[in-house]
Amino acid sequence: MRTVIVLIVSAALLWTSVPTAWAQQGPVKCRLKADPLLPGAASFLIPGLGQFLNGEDGKGLTHLLIAIVLPSAVGLGAILLLPVSPMLSSILLVAAPVLYLGWAVASAMDAYQIAEKYCRP
Repeated sequence: MRTVIVLIVSAALLWTSVPTAWAQQGPVKCRLKADPLLPGAASFLIPGLGQFLNGEDGKGLTHLLIAIVLPSAVGLGAILLLPVSPMLSSILLVAAPVLYLGWAVASAMDAYQIAEKYCRP
């Protein structure tokens, strides 16, 4: 149970620190001057890709790492908890893809908004 609490607190801290850790310090140097839907869709498919297209390499790497680590950690927690609590394990197995999908949506929204503001043709 302690592992689950640590994972939830860690995920919450990551979720709240990402917007401030890579806050915009000025205009973005866009790699792609196109419709903002393109970086948004790219970030929905692969979180962080839209940020790379917008020229935000650090933010893109952060979004990609969170998209990999967060569901993996929850899935690993589910596997480790299987012998102890099958019900909690099954809940976590459902939560892992939901977390990934939620992060993909947040990443896509961020990429779209930055592209809309700075990367219009």
